[in-house]
Amino acid sequence: MSPLDGARPVEEGVVSQALRRADYFRRSPFSLGGPGGHKEWLHFCVYGPEIDVLVNFSLCDDVRTGSAPGAELARVTVLVRGEEWDGDVDLYAPADVVVRGGHIDATFGQSTLIFRDGEYHISVALQERPIAVDLRLRPASMPSLANNVQLDLGPPINWLVVPRLVASGTVTVAGRHTRFEDAPAYHDHNWGHFAWGRDFAWEWGFGLPHEPECPWSLVFARLSDRAHTRTFTQALFLWKDARQHRVLRARDLEIRHEGHLRPARILKIPRVMALLSPDLLPDIPRRLHIRGEADGDSMECMFESSDCAQVIIPNDHDLGVTIINEVSGAVRLSGQVRGETVFMEGRAIFEFLGA
Repeated sequence: MSPLDGARPVEEGVVSQALRRADYFRRSPFSLGGPGGHKEWLHFCVYGPEIDVLVNFSLCDDVRTGSAPGAELARVTVLVRGEEWDGDVDLYAPADVVVRGGHIDATFGQSTLIFRDGEYHISVALQERPIAVDLRLRPASMPSLANNVQLDLGPPINWLVVPRLVASGTVTVAGRHTRFEDAPAYHDHNWGHFAWGRDFAWEWGFGLPHEPECPWSLVFARLSDRAHTRTFTQALFLWKDARQHRVLRARDLEIRHEGHLRPARILKIPRVMALLSPDLLPDIPRRLHIRGEADGDSMECMFESSDCAQVIIPNDHDLGVTIINEVSGAVRLSGQVRGETVFMEGRAIFEFLGA
């Protein structure tokens, strides 16, 4: 059975229409005289039989001193997790980038993102690493859109998530081809005005079941200050089949960290940034416990970290860096929602952002 079979209550054309209306590039107003500091990215994760793949297309205003008005930094990030992590971040010249506001399609050099016939088509070939991605991702759930999400005292950000897709195609690493056929996948899209290095952090993750006939999918998000002493917002989202089924928010949730992940090695990309952040003691819990209860419903979720890679980003206005920890692991969800037993075990990637 394909993971999509559990999502038949929503017609595929309805999902496609919803995505065309909501998942388009917003683009920055910087080049038109508007405020700078806009950031936007489309993020995809795929669980394969042998390897996991993360692909991220991003645009951000170039706010560095001396940059031309309206200049942007266009990047494609790819991480592949097999026996070990590999990947890189490619930066593209403005002349090699074609992105139109109001559309999903994008061209970054020879890498492309196209939305056609209700599917995302991703084609990426890294410039310095022997990694190529050629995948089609078919949405199997309705998107959820959250506008004006507060990070800190600065402007809010916006977030669209499609928790469940199925992916087919090939990923090539160092000449070895891995075939994907209806592999479980995840997608989100983020945009807004904010600066790397501000006083915020996030814990975010998604979980998809081992068994494709299992109807449950989950997404978790918590935004806080960098010291994790103040929580700005937090939520646990539950999908049943193709539709969002329940959300527990704010005081409905209790979050607890247990232990620390201590990997023997960590892939850091771009590789040159490892010189600025050589630490092998990341601020990643070994286990993240999420417990929620409201209006007679209850859910318990536990994410257990396995290993991680890091994306290291220079801060916008100081000499520090922001570290995005991409953490692979296992997830377990149980509970009672609307009189129904909820249970799911599966794979997950969680992201922990901090200094």
